[in-house]
Amino acid sequence: MAAPAVHRERPSANGDLVSWMAGTQLLARAVTVLLYLREREEPVTVGEIAQALSVPANTVYRIVRTLEMGGLVDRSHRPYVSLGLRMMDLGQAKQRLLARELAPFAMPVLEGLTADTDETSLLVMPTGARAICIFAVEPSRAIRLSYQPGRVFPLYAGASGKILLPWVSPQIVESAIAQADGHPLPDGRRLTAPRLRREMASMRAAGYCVSHGEVDAGAGAVAAPVFGKGGQIFAAVSVAGPEGGFLDDRLPGLIERVLAAAAEIGRHVVARP
Repeated sequence: MAAPAVHRERPSANGDLVSWMAGTQLLARAVTVLLYLREREEPVTVGEIAQALSVPANTVYRIVRTLEMGGLVDRSHRPYVSLGLRMMDLGQAKQRLLARELAPFAMPVLEGLTADTDETSLLVMPTGARAICIFAVEPSRAIRLSYQPGRVFPLYAGASGKILLPWVSPQIVESAIAQADGHPLPDGRRLTAPRLRREMASMRAAGYCVSHGEVDAGAGAVAAPVFGKGGQIFAAVSVAGPEGGFLDDRLPGLIERVLAAAAEIGRHVVARP
């Protein structure tokens, strides 16, 4: 008699806190350790990691030792743990890959957008419950907003990341909303889950997002989504700069140009082999 088939669910990512089935639990915990270290400004101990992630200390110790062998964490200043230098190599490898695949058609669009608006243009892509800057083109004027590739944005605040939220997976949406609820903005306001859900509906209907001072005080932004094959969210295009350049009289023109740039990049993305 044949053994009954065992149903195995596919792993699902819940933002930056990954929860998988028992067969991949150790891998999930290793990923969570790396993401936790990414958020820390200073090295931490194994005990602090264990307490923060609610994982047994001996399990964290085994994970850290394994990651250390791959250069992904550094324990040269014991008892402290930090990200390893191999993470720089991995990041640069991904950056080179994206440059080869996307820069030939994305950079001319961003350069044209900056020339038209005199604001900083960004191409941002979703990564878990965050967004990350892939390319940035700055204007030549002295007073401008400066972002470097690799800058990480939340999905719950600021047009550049928030415009992605209506089209990511439900698990990531719930993770972002949980992060947002009660989060203070630079101007002292606090985000709420109901407000973010209303903004998601508005962004989906309008096809763009405008923000003022949500991530950086005194900064404004306009963003639009870039869709790939099958209508899947691929990235976002935005312009960002000092808030004075994002007043009502300029917004219609900025929105029109950002929408056009996002659509043009989307056409190239869909046409890729």
